[in-house]
Amino acid sequence: MLQLKHITKNYGNYCAVKDLSFSAEEGKILGLIGPNGAGKSTTIRMIMNILKPDNGEILINQKPFEDSDNDRIGYLPEERGLYKKQKVVDMLNYLGALKNLKKEQCSQQIDFWLQKFGLMDWKNKKIETLSKGMSQKIQFIASVIHSPDILFLDEPFSGLDPVSSDELLSQIKELKNQGRIILFSTHVMETAELICDHIVMLNKGEKILDGTISDIKRQFGSNTMIICCSGKTDFFKTIPHITNISERGHEWNLTFQNQININELIAEIANQALMNNCKISSLRIDEPSLHSIFVNIVGKKANENNN
Repeated sequence: MLQLKHITKNYGNYCAVKDLSFSAEEGKILGLIGPNGAGKSTTIRMIMNILKPDNGEILINQKPFEDSDNDRIGYLPEERGLYKKQKVVDMLNYLGALKNLKKEQCSQQIDFWLQKFGLMDWKNKKIETLSKGMSQKIQFIASVIHSPDILFLDEPFSGLDPVSSDELLSQIKELKNQGRIILFSTHVMETAELICDHIVMLNKGEKILDGTISDIKRQFGSNTMIICCSGKTDFFKTIPHITNISERGHEWNLTFQNQININELIAEIANQALMNNCKISSLRIDEPSLHSIFVNIVGKKANENNN
């Protein structure tokens, strides 16, 4: 288990991470989520021993983090960092050696992972000849080639096409099933909701949510209406008791106040849709999405700070 206990990190007068505590378990994917500037990257760098926390402690299996633990960690950064003029095999051998992987072991792992991703034909090609998707797969291989116990994935699906995303997701889930500790950092709430077992949500360096997906949604109740429709939808903004509106394609998430008459609200939406030539194909009441939960929490905090 990986544990953070009351971690704080300041840059001068700016507090990037404030009194942060959470645990990440073996065989689970923990989503470290929040907007840009929330403190996710700083937290990861402290766990990786790149930065030292000003206060608090980081424990691995109840023991303080030591320099020797660096080789137990794999890291896929958001900003990819492969040497474009190097061959794939040379690049992976070099990065494996940095993790103290013996040459024979490294060679075996390179072939194992290249075969998994169907990239054996590119083994002796230069990085610069690879597509973006291929390069990201090579970067992922570099992060797992030494069989780390703890794996950090920072926006791993950024820029990938759907097929490549599914390929990568399959491998991540396989590592999870092997009992690895996986931390997944993203600002895309829908992605976190899809693959994470547990969520730690940050905003301005502070933890604002910590729990499983189901527990978090249960905490915020079933006050979201999901409408699939086409046509003009500006009228949503004029309907009373709706507190948040978000769009995903032809699907709209409407968050409404608790303790209202649902039937009356549905009737009002249907009447307004008819008047505005909006065709509704489906409507259901559901638990709120992580996106709507985050927007509501952060919005309230912003209003409190402004008042």
